Amino acid sequence: YMATCIDHYRTLWSKGVPVNVIDSEQPFDGYKLLVAPMLYMLRPGVASRIAEFVQRGGTFVATYLTGIADESDLCFLGGWPGPLREVLGIWAEEIDVLYDDESNTMVLQPGNPLGLTGEFAGRTFCDQIHAETAQVLATYGQSFYAGSPCLTVKEVGSGKAYYLATRAERSFLSSFYDALLQQAGVSKALDTELPEGVTAQVRTDGDKEFLFLLNFLATPAEVCLGDASYVDVLSGDTVKGKAQLAAHGSMVLRKE
Repeated sequence: YMATCIDHYRTLWSKGVPVNVIDSEQPFDGYKLLVAPMLYMLRPGVASRIAEFVQRGGTFVATYLTGIADESDLCFLGGWPGPLREVLGIWAEEIDVLYDDESNTMVLQPGNPLGLTGEFAGRTFCDQIHAETAQVLATYGQSFYAGSPCLTVKEVGSGKAYYLATRAERSFLSSFYDALLQQAGVSKALDTELPEGVTAQVRTDGDKEFLFLLNFLATPAEVCLGDASYVDVLSGDTVKGKAQLAAHGSMVLRKE
């Protein structure tokens, strides 16, 4: 569970997307993208609140092992993902658990609405799902369930609900979230590709925005700042074009 959460969080973190970690009983208002990796246990009312979130225009991402049991760890009857079956538009019949050295293949469907192409590895868990009212975006390429869905989407109201049925490799998650961020209108701290190991986050005092750049690498890094002009809060220098970060260095920039 923790590894799956980190996979999704790290993908967004590496893109400079601010992420709040909340529990399922906190309000979803104000969010554009809601990611719930392995939401195995569903408390009362959570599924209906997720459905309302999507209906209002939100983007929801669920994964394998979602909607299995209630708050007492009693399995839902009538098919998984339990109360989320309708909003996700899928039925999870069974799950295949792979050995550490095994993998399956995710094959993207031509012309899928996310514009994703190619094949990617799926490991550890491979949910065997049926698309009931959802659109199939990718299918498995191997084993006895080859050709069955492994990535789906259902449009609900003005929003979308995605189901990712396998633990996808990081390169897929990167492309997947790039498409979702653009589609959902989620802003990054910087509209640029960040070097591996560098993060960008935005804070505000209610008036001005401050850009925090942190380099977790043991080597210097260069960050493209686009056309905007900043002031280095610590030195007072104007910074344009590119920011130079020392090894394990950081900068706090105020947008002019």
